[in-house]
Amino acid sequence: MSPRRRLLAWAPVGVAAAVLGWHALRFAFVTDDAYISFVFSRNLAEHGELTFNLGAPVEGYTNFLWTVLLGGLMWLGARPEVTSQVLGIGCGAGTLVVTWRLMRRLLGPRDPWAYAPTMLLAASSGFACWSSGGLETQLFTLLVTAAIHQYVVGATAAVPADERRPFAAMGALLALAAMTRPEGLLITALLGGHRLGHNLWRERRLRPRAGEWLALAVFLGVWAPWFAWRSWYYGWPFPNTYYVKAHGPWQPARLATEMWSGGWHYLEVWLEQTRLRWAALPALIGLLAGAAGSPRRIFASVAALVLATYAVYTASVGGDFMGLHRFIMPMFVLAAMVVALGLAWLTEYLPVAWRCAVLGVVLAAFAYTQVGLTRDSLRWGNFRSDRGIDTPAFLIAYTEDRATIGRAMAACFRDDDFSIVGGAGAQPYLGRMRGVDVFGLVSERIAHEEPRTRARAGHTKFGRDELLASYDPTFVFSCYDLHRSPKAPRLPCNEGFWLARGYEKVTMHIPGLRERGEYYTFLAKRSRAFQCPGRVP
Repeated sequence: MSPRRRLLAWAPVGVAAAVLGWHALRFAFVTDDAYISFVFSRNLAEHGELTFNLGAPVEGYTNFLWTVLLGGLMWLGARPEVTSQVLGIGCGAGTLVVTWRLMRRLLGPRDPWAYAPTMLLAASSGFACWSSGGLETQLFTLLVTAAIHQYVVGATAAVPADERRPFAAMGALLALAAMTRPEGLLITALLGGHRLGHNLWRERRLRPRAGEWLALAVFLGVWAPWFAWRSWYYGWPFPNTYYVKAHGPWQPARLATEMWSGGWHYLEVWLEQTRLRWAALPALIGLLAGAAGSPRRIFASVAALVLATYAVYTASVGGDFMGLHRFIMPMFVLAAMVVALGLAWLTEYLPVAWRCAVLGVVLAAFAYTQVGLTRDSLRWGNFRSDRGIDTPAFLIAYTEDRATIGRAMAACFRDDDFSIVGGAGAQPYLGRMRGVDVFGLVSERIAHEEPRTRARAGHTKFGRDELLASYDPTFVFSCYDLHRSPKAPRLPCNEGFWLARGYEKVTMHIPGLRERGEYYTFLAKRSRAFQCPGRVP
């Protein structure tokens, strides 16, 4: 291909990447959960400990690769509030490139529908939102998409020798994905199961070939040493977050059903906001079209397996509490691709100009819906939770207020202070606070000793006052209120429990708080005699 034709082929992908960057910057935020990882990253960069509280290893994150990457950049002097967003947008753009390359393999280099998924993803509010946000979402999505790409390449190789390189690459990508999010193991199992089924059904063999052994060896060579290290370092086979979110009895038992209901609702909102309901027919065609053994059929069967399994898994854990579908981002990519494959089949016999026209209409219609969704998602005051799913506007306001509190109080904390917090992110990070969160993400005791008492994704456990008191905290920031007048209100917790144990209400005036007022009331040990600029007498 000549340089000119190569440039023309890449131009639409470059435009899509630019649109994605612009779209992501409409959100341009770091969510509170990202700051949890930042605490671990900072302690790794500054002290060589991958911990939340120095000297007390608890695996309160599920994104090892992302956390270590940010820690390395922090060691070099880069701020994670910036690098996490730059990397997120970069990984999102990388996913567009990989998606386009895979679509070219499925449809051929000249089919205009090969560009459709990249453009749909760039216009998508959810894909743009979580290219920002500061989390590992787009790194995980990129690794999963690239692994599926390599799987299709290897599975459709002309001779067994040609499958070795793509399968080895797939093994490495899957290992990195599993080190980025636990769901990487699910994707690995699904691709392994798909390959086993293909071998039995299509080739009537059970014995793996050299390329398949190589994929397994590369995966285990990368993943197994890390898994052994983290099990030794933290003392448990699974992350602390697993024990918080998906382990332990429900009290009462009916909450398990409510959790499933919330998960299905989460998926229904995704179908509605992405307009996938309207694309059900082309999506179904995209999953069924293609000759047996062709790249399209191989990909379609993988996509169907991953989409169905991921949907059930998502429902089982209740979805997610963050709006715009962060938890299922790999499903965005697969859904966009199967829709594009279906539309390509439906328009196959139209002239190229007409196919391009249909593509333009589809993109314009989808972009129009997403412009409204992005605007509404960011509208100030749009803080209402939808069955536990918070809007981006609320996530932004919540995090910015906690960041403001952390900055305002940072100089007032002592090294021996210990806090109980609600959100373990921006406030502890910017306040440089030691402590644990009431939901147990960084508390081994809450994770292993408390039952699940709340049917909300990511917040199923809540530390009892007696357990929290056993930490002998200096501050109880989980028992707090934000308000508009200096008078301390009654706090929305069992404040009498703490007042009877030597704690007092403290009210701070913190300029810049936006959500509910500039006065912040919490509990502190009376013997601490806490003084800080802005404390209300």
